[in-house]
Amino acid sequence: MDVRDLSYLAAILREGSIVAAAEAVGRTPPALTKAVRRLEEALQVRLFTRAGRGIEPTEAARYLVRSTAGMVGRLDVIRGQVAEIAAGTQGHVRLGVAATTAAVFLPGFLRGLSQAHPGLTISISSGMNDVLRDALRRGEIDISLGVIDRGDPGETETVTLIRDRVTVAASLQHRLQGRPVSFEEILAEKWVLPSRAAAMRQWFDAALVARGYRPPRPHVEASSIAILEELIAGTGYLSFISGLKLALPSVAGRLRALDLPGFAMEREIGASWMRGAAERPAVRLVTEALGRADWAPGSD
Repeated sequence: MDVRDLSYLAAILREGSIVAAAEAVGRTPPALTKAVRRLEEALQVRLFTRAGRGIEPTEAARYLVRSTAGMVGRLDVIRGQVAEIAAGTQGHVRLGVAATTAAVFLPGFLRGLSQAHPGLTISISSGMNDVLRDALRRGEIDISLGVIDRGDPGETETVTLIRDRVTVAASLQHRLQGRPVSFEEILAEKWVLPSRAAAMRQWFDAALVARGYRPPRPHVEASSIAILEELIAGTGYLSFISGLKLALPSVAGRLRALDLPGFAMEREIGASWMRGAAERPAVRLVTEALGRADWAPGSD
């Protein structure tokens, strides 16, 4: 039995005649007559009998409509959901998000995505960029948002969303603020730094060694980059922090980059996904939305 034929049968019983039902469902009377015949052939029963100049549904027809009413409605819902999934307007996408991306861009982006595609659901996991890269390769997330890794161009596809400069920063009240500082001065201070597994920490140590300096031994080493600015805002410690985060109004009122010429890590912030993953409609929808989004810090 075809679900459309069942819905036409229900319309005939509801409207009282084939002509009225055809008008209600937007089809012709002959089309509905053929639907009734197909059902009768499939079930080997009569669904209507002649009653004067009209027709009268049999008990078999009434029972069929009653027993399949929920099924027809459910199949209509499923048909619509399948179409929405195929179009990417429904589905589920797993995002892995690095700390800087989460703080600077994620709230506004998800707000816009939810408004444009309310049927799309998102799950979010956070971590450092190396953790997200491994999770992407293992298939645990669909899209990674963070620092772009150019090490495996054959495996992943990427889109650059914005560029970032990571610099030495301190609280606004720090005694080194407001004037040019030297490497000797900053290395004499106490430091809060990310763990050695973080790419920004590796760059920081290597850049100092390249200039002939021994990297400082941090007084506090944080496994989460997200808490670095909180740790130095009320202390005299220095740290190495994303320029995008320093531009946020909530951070700019507490922290500022030191004037240390020629010492900044340039990096690309963007989205990465395994090659071929965007063939899934929901993933494609998110990657396209990422490309259209305004990635200025604090933008919605």
